[in-house]
Amino acid sequence: MRAPWSSSPSPSPSPALAVAAAAACLAATASAALTSAGGLCFDACTNTLRTPHFSDTAPGKSKLIGVCESELHIRSMYLCADLHCDALHRDRGLKSVNETCVAYRNVSLPPFEIVAGYSEEEIAALRRLTQDEAADAVLDEVVLPDEPFYQIWYDSLDSVEYTYSRHYAYGFYVIVFWAIVVAIGLASRLVSAIASLQRQEIDAEKRPGIFSWSALWLKRYVTVPATFGYRCSQNLGWCTIPPRVQSLTIFAFVAVNVWYCVYGYYILPGHMYWPQIYKQTWRYVSDRTGIISFANFPIIWLFGMRNNLLMWATGWDFGTYNNFHRWVARVATVQAVIHTVGYIVLVLDDGGWTYFLWWWTQMFWWAGWFATFGMVALLGASVFWMRRKQYELFLILHILLSILTLVTMLGHVSIFEHQFDMLFWIPFFIWVGDRVLRMSRTLSFNLKFWNTFAYATYDATSNIVRLSIPYSSSFYEPKPGTYYYLHVLSDKRCWESHPFTMARTTTNQYLVRKSSSEQTPLLVAGDQDAAEPASEIELQPRNGSPTMTFLIRPYDSFTSRLRDAAAADWSRPARLRVLVEGPYGHTQPFSQFDDLLFIVGGSGVVVPLAHISQLARAASRARSVKIVWAVRELAFATDVLRQDFEDAFESGKVSVDVYVTQRSPGSSDAQPDDWPEQARLLYGRPDVRDEVRDAATAAEGSRLAVVACGPNVMADDARSSVVGVLGQGYSRIEYFQESFNW
Repeated sequence: MRAPWSSSPSPSPSPALAVAAAAACLAATASAALTSAGGLCFDACTNTLRTPHFSDTAPGKSKLIGVCESELHIRSMYLCADLHCDALHRDRGLKSVNETCVAYRNVSLPPFEIVAGYSEEEIAALRRLTQDEAADAVLDEVVLPDEPFYQIWYDSLDSVEYTYSRHYAYGFYVIVFWAIVVAIGLASRLVSAIASLQRQEIDAEKRPGIFSWSALWLKRYVTVPATFGYRCSQNLGWCTIPPRVQSLTIFAFVAVNVWYCVYGYYILPGHMYWPQIYKQTWRYVSDRTGIISFANFPIIWLFGMRNNLLMWATGWDFGTYNNFHRWVARVATVQAVIHTVGYIVLVLDDGGWTYFLWWWTQMFWWAGWFATFGMVALLGASVFWMRRKQYELFLILHILLSILTLVTMLGHVSIFEHQFDMLFWIPFFIWVGDRVLRMSRTLSFNLKFWNTFAYATYDATSNIVRLSIPYSSSFYEPKPGTYYYLHVLSDKRCWESHPFTMARTTTNQYLVRKSSSEQTPLLVAGDQDAAEPASEIELQPRNGSPTMTFLIRPYDSFTSRLRDAAAADWSRPARLRVLVEGPYGHTQPFSQFDDLLFIVGGSGVVVPLAHISQLARAASRARSVKIVWAVRELAFATDVLRQDFEDAFESGKVSVDVYVTQRSPGSSDAQPDDWPEQARLLYGRPDVRDEVRDAATAAEGSRLAVVACGPNVMADDARSSVVGVLGQGYSRIEYFQESFNW
């Protein structure tokens, strides 16, 4: 016996509202009665009278004939209902039975008054039907079930109602869990905004209060640290461990799901449906895990989308929701496996392998198997190694297996006559909505999306692709810290896209010619006459379209093909037809800090580059901006300092320590001739702990932002160092990590 889902699917204007609709559906189901209108008492009566045959109807006929046309059966039902039910439930139950008889037998039940003449003595004298007699009895008289027979049916129905109501309630609660998490995120963002406004009016030397100490405690022990002390960005085998605050949230979610799967069962010895305890337990557990697993689907799809409106609402980045997405999917997969194993046990116990094979002729059965297979395969194809080393393969498998899982789940629940379908349609509409928003972002960058060109150069000595894209046609001004997904339409695998963080924007493009062989041609956006031989003069700046620049380190696959395309036409920047989807992400509130320390590695320098023009302005609150940059190639650092930092250095606020980690044979420690005086050249690796401690000491109670973007070891060193200085009482430090681990 299973209860229906009470709502039907309907489109929603936003993914978040779609998930709310799924929650409302589950809530309505949990609150609905799982028995008939007559309640447990009436259903217990009808079930006790279902198996015996009354002699005033022909044997072998449908049981519905006896219920609707046998006067002996009807009188027995009336008297049982009158004895065990109040008038309300009795009348509701009889009305429901009468509607069934009219619909299927075209007859109506006689009025209840046919039993009005029975006296108490006559009722007491009626035969009491026992459970043992009911199975094969042929009755020629009005009967009543004896008390044990009635009670076991009542308790069995009560067990089903109690347990299944919790199936649906707990499916609703897993959605409520994430609603609470998001509400906490919204509240935290609101409190931060209010606190930020208050800081503008409060003296920085004001003695810390309870709020400040609690904020310090949260940062030191909850929001900033790695889960187990140090490793956070670095992988641990084939997985990564998120920051402590995310791990605590995930742990709470897993614990809630485990609790919901093991608690809330009414196990009844002698159950009329499943008399054996182990069968009853397997049935209840299998249904519970299946329902909660499917209830997690809207959350899985919502958290996995690029266009998740909750990112905007809470300020949490894509990486945070992606961690939640993976863990919700893992929990749902384990639940699906338990659901599948449970039904295997039940089927094999009922009829062995022959019976098991027969079930494969049923569409809903094999659809459920394919759904479970899809979820398990998704889990295996989403390990850290696959995401990092085989991203394109991971993406293709992710899409195909997600489609397989969702479609086969619709087939699996088809036996419930559309009552579970909302949990299919909600993820479907979330996916469609995400695709529509992706297209809108592409069109907002350029309505003629097929006519967007990028200009790319590749410097072999620095091993960096410099990509420049004019954005004059964009409806949005590029903001610091945002990133874009780029397709190269002229590439042989043009359907692939990768995210890249914008390094900077410029309104004029410079063409610089150097006589030294170590200098490479620079980027000229839109310059079609750049094929003339290089001279030893520096040309004047040329007016051009506003342009955003990306610095891309080529690795395998997409970025290696981008490198080859950029290097192919060396006489001038390679002109590539691209499709730009974005912007994504948001600008961090670095303008609210007095001092900033950027700890970056390699192409992670794009993070300070994106913000440096704003922070270096005279009107900016920032007093000092220090960039500690570890880079393998000196040529890369020289090129970026010359092209991208020149204006920022003029402000006097910006300093850069460049650590070159890879020496070329025969190189010296001397600085290049055009090395800016605001930058120090060092060799080796930076001591991140010392840098953070020195910055905290120099800040002297002012607000300090420590921003990390680079290799995983460097990011973990920065995080651990910030936790260390927080423990020394430096409460006005905030830690930010910009991740490129998509």
